[in-house]
Amino acid sequence: MSDGPFRDAGPGRRKRARRTFHYFVKVLGPDAMQWDGFIVDISESGAQLELFDTQGIPEQFSLLIGGHGAVRRLCHVVWRSRDRLGVKFLRGPERVPTASIGRA
Repeated sequence: MSDGPFRDAGPGRRKRARRTFHYFVKVLGPDAMQWDGFIVDISESGAQLELFDTQGIPEQFSLLIGGHGAVRRLCHVVWRSRDRLGVKFLRGPERVPTASIGRA
């Protein structure tokens, strides 16, 4: 996948330090729509996501991070490229019961 113009933005442009974090994620959109991807890097305030295609992903969505013991984060899109999203977390993590993973 593409490195895109945001891959090497570096710590100088970020308010919080980010770390590499290759966890699988699900973007949960309206009407039970879902997109699979993974986190490229993450900080307290946001993350960079890589997906096959970002077209159709809304400006605000829930992000399901991990499998067993997953957490959900409400996100707002800060920037977007063809296969990456930069998101800001709008609130803290919420634990998701294993039985509800895969549901929108």
